[in-house]
Amino acid sequence: MSDKICDSSMPSWLRYWVIVCVLGVFGPYIVSGARTEQLVIYGSAAAVVVTQLPRLFQILRPALLVLGLWAAYAVVVVGGGLIIDNHMPWPSGSLVAGVDNALLPLASIVVFTFWTSLAGSESVLRLVSWVVAWAMGANAVLAIVTTYLGLDAVPGIGRFWGAGGFDSSVAVLAEQMGRFSGVFNQPAEAGVAYSLAALGILFLARVEPQAPRPVLWVLLALVVIGGLLTLSKVFVVGGLVLALITAITDRRNRRQSVPVGILAVGVAAGLGMANLAGSWGASIMLNWYRVSIQAGDSFPYTLSAGRFGTPGDNGAAPSITPSAPVDTGGSGTDGAGGPTTEPEVPLPTGLSDVAHQILDNQPVFGVGARGLQVAYDSTWTEAMIVGGVVGLVLMLLVYVVLVARWVSNRRIVPRSTSLFAGAVVLLTVGASFGMPALTGNRESTLLWMFLVPLVVAYRPAPGAPEPAAGYVAAGHGRWSEQPGA
Repeated sequence: MSDKICDSSMPSWLRYWVIVCVLGVFGPYIVSGARTEQLVIYGSAAAVVVTQLPRLFQILRPALLVLGLWAAYAVVVVGGGLIIDNHMPWPSGSLVAGVDNALLPLASIVVFTFWTSLAGSESVLRLVSWVVAWAMGANAVLAIVTTYLGLDAVPGIGRFWGAGGFDSSVAVLAEQMGRFSGVFNQPAEAGVAYSLAALGILFLARVEPQAPRPVLWVLLALVVIGGLLTLSKVFVVGGLVLALITAITDRRNRRQSVPVGILAVGVAAGLGMANLAGSWGASIMLNWYRVSIQAGDSFPYTLSAGRFGTPGDNGAAPSITPSAPVDTGGSGTDGAGGPTTEPEVPLPTGLSDVAHQILDNQPVFGVGARGLQVAYDSTWTEAMIVGGVVGLVLMLLVYVVLVARWVSNRRIVPRSTSLFAGAVVLLTVGASFGMPALTGNRESTLLWMFLVPLVVAYRPAPGAPEPAAGYVAAGHGRWSEQPGA
């Protein structure tokens, strides 16, 4: 990437480090149970701690509140996994996977906070947004190819989903419903990543007037189409709507960005209705919503595909989700790279079933990092299973701090950054009701990669003047907007 696209004030070694870490999140499994993502993030965190130990507290000070809350959550979860016995009606999951879900966010916060201390939040955000945009554009092309040719047309793609084999991956089962997510095993994870890419592209359009607009709009179109191919509600109901609102607020670029997004949606919808979109299953999804509405299911039940709300008097619509390997903590694997096996006892009928069982059997600390071999269909279900009420409260506090930081930072950050932060925080909160947003594979690291410089540890560029007392978002100097933003 040229200096015209990336902030030339960022040291080249830091630029390469950021690029390697972002691309590593999209990498394959290296050996059984070990992902490229883990290698680059844990390795980077270790390097930061070892080389910066004398001044580590000073570096991490802006992130200490979130870091402390998450460290407490990790202690509860990991400690529980080591000493708590499972008294639930479902068998335990993987200790290794559960520990990784708790510790990887800690490592991510350390690394990304260090980046912001060196180059400032805006520089980090610009570079991360560019790399994620290109990576998700390429992922969309891959998804389009597999939509027409099938997953087995791409040699080695199964290595990106897990070390347990091609046929047992959730992505293969999702293909049966016409859902395609590229290198992501779970369509919902891809939905979060596409949402972040779309928001990042719109952020770049605001803050980098010199960025080539044709490149941005082609990437935006690819990201929108790729997100639609996942049939992920996180993207369709969350990320796409947030991106549209963000685009409309940009006076300089909305006459281009909004039509590009609408055209991409229109092209995808047109191809789908004409049966020219390969194996894309949009018609299956739409038919399920029609059946659910006819069955009299409540609006939350229909919108969440049965996770929340109540079925209608005429009986709930049949499930649109194929039987998949059980997700033990957002990874969908047993910690050794293979899929978990179905338990002998019946799976829970909804999120409330799991919650009631936890409250009845192990309410205070849950079952620990081992978790249960049931689908973790929300952040709150996972937190209650692995940490009980204590874990749930700690997780809730993390989300409260994220929202509070965004609100309080609005007076000291540029308007474009504040809008970007609000969209990412809302995406994180919304996604939490359909998946373990901050602990799952790939997408959680990407979320932290944006959340840390935006709200957890926001820092202006080194040497920039501090905002004057009474500064507001439309102020002057370093914090004023780019022309037309």
